[in-house]
Amino acid sequence: MKRKPGTFWAPAAAGFGVMYLAIMGLSTFFVKENLVEDYRQRFKEAAISIVRKVSEKEFAMETEEWKEEERKDFYQALANEAFWEADSERLEISVGVYDKKKHLFAKSQEQAGNNSARISGTEWQKYASFGLDDFLSLKEKEELAAWQWEDIRSFDLTLPDKLRFSIRVSPDGRDLWGIYVQEITWKENPNEEELAFRDPLTGGGYMQDSGVTVDYGTGEELSEGKTFHETGSRMVWQWENSRVREEELENGKIFDTSMTFPYMGIYEKGSYDRWHQWSRSPYLHGYPEVQEFVWEPGTEEPPIVTDEDGFWYRGRYQLQIGMAGDPFVYMEIRMECRPWLDAAGDMKYAYGAGLLLMFACMTAVACAFRRTYDRQAALEETRRDMTNAMAHELKTPLGVIRNFAENLAEHNREDKRDYYLEQIIRQTEEIDGLVVKMIEISRLDSKELILGREEVSFLELTREQLARLEPVVREKDLQVQYEEKGDFVVTGDREYLAKAVWNLLANAVDYNLPGGRIRVRTEKNSWSIENTAAPMEEDPFLHAFDLFYTGDKNRGRKDGHMGMGLFLTRKILCLHGLQVNIGKSEDGVRVTVNRHKKPFIRQRIS
Repeated sequence: MKRKPGTFWAPAAAGFGVMYLAIMGLSTFFVKENLVEDYRQRFKEAAISIVRKVSEKEFAMETEEWKEEERKDFYQALANEAFWEADSERLEISVGVYDKKKHLFAKSQEQAGNNSARISGTEWQKYASFGLDDFLSLKEKEELAAWQWEDIRSFDLTLPDKLRFSIRVSPDGRDLWGIYVQEITWKENPNEEELAFRDPLTGGGYMQDSGVTVDYGTGEELSEGKTFHETGSRMVWQWENSRVREEELENGKIFDTSMTFPYMGIYEKGSYDRWHQWSRSPYLHGYPEVQEFVWEPGTEEPPIVTDEDGFWYRGRYQLQIGMAGDPFVYMEIRMECRPWLDAAGDMKYAYGAGLLLMFACMTAVACAFRRTYDRQAALEETRRDMTNAMAHELKTPLGVIRNFAENLAEHNREDKRDYYLEQIIRQTEEIDGLVVKMIEISRLDSKELILGREEVSFLELTREQLARLEPVVREKDLQVQYEEKGDFVVTGDREYLAKAVWNLLANAVDYNLPGGRIRVRTEKNSWSIENTAAPMEEDPFLHAFDLFYTGDKNRGRKDGHMGMGLFLTRKILCLHGLQVNIGKSEDGVRVTVNRHKKPFIRQRIS
């Protein structure tokens, strides 16, 4: 396996990145489709509401005299109010109205004026409202809109208006000559000098009453209204019609007025930015002067005509108000929205959660790859070491066999013929034992290994295996002691556990001192064996369970120890979820076996 550990991050990140983008993209698409359907439904409801208002007005005016100018004013006001019919903060609409000849005569637009102005008391004068696009540049319109938004944001029912908007019109009220924005200073209890103040623009004095605040539940007045008087003013913005000579401006009439900026109302959750988006849309303002209104034969209800379905979703209704074929007016209602952007906004938390989940999964997978790599690398190293060790271990007995066989072939020392044969047989048996142990190690590493599952007593195993070692124990005059504080019982394969106990006891006997001692302790959760031994350093214990490690270089092959017993023991115990440790005791060596983790045991199927 050549791949370096760090290189797992690149493919993992790439794979999860592609998956994340695919899932989030598909999810966003479905959200976008749902939003489009919702916008279409809201647009339809808005169109129905507009048509109902127009129809009611037209049929009501059939019995009255309705001048064409009044009709135009009605439709212009309707077009400038219609955008609030769409109950959505993400959907913008506009209205274009056409006469019977299909010529445009009213459309949604920014507007100065509201068709009338109060001169004094209850006296009002009619004058035209003016579309700002006909007079102001884009920059001028944005500046005026900014002041309008400032006035809306500073609105306080208990205080007079901070700003005053005025227009100057021609004497007949049909032409716009100027627009003015003043910042007004108000005072509740002015002195006589302040009361005498006259506004420099209009030449008049102004007073304004504040609103009364009322308890919503009881209707009780919480505060009384107040009367404020204008005591000063400052011109903060103005525009004057360049086509009108300065000397003519003095003949114009100045009125306080209101400004209409679609989607900038305080009660409709409007804002300057939303108006700006609506204002800069070519689609919502691109009504042709003459329009074609055609419907497919058999059409019962006019459909939404989809003009664009991409990043922007744009559609329109073409309608006729009145009798089919001879309507009062034609109307085109347009909608515009950004469903992809809105869907992305709705999905922002899902994007964040998905990103965190992706990183968590990617980290888990990368760590799993790393663990797999480490295991395979360790296995590869173990196999390499095993191969080298096997070659080293086989080299000596094969050399002895070769040497004795050559002596037999040359008939040298016939008197030692039996000795040579005995040594050859012993070396072959040693090789056979080595091969058997290697096969045993291979079996323990195999995924196909199936272990038995039964209750096994370590105390019972200890007595059984020590009985097999009784001759050697007597020969070395060893004393065996038992300390029983409970029985260490595990669930597992009795045959393999017996081999593990045998190896530990055999080491305790073989490396013991003549006349020494073996002490076996059993408790509920542990089993240990101590044996007396010659003094030694800690270093041998660090590698005691390594393959082919024999500790003392002067021991090993001549004692029949090839450094495989403890290696096999640890493998067997690990398969049963047991942990084995070796270390120094007061007078020798102690080996302890205890429970480590939940065992991984493959059951034998009988």
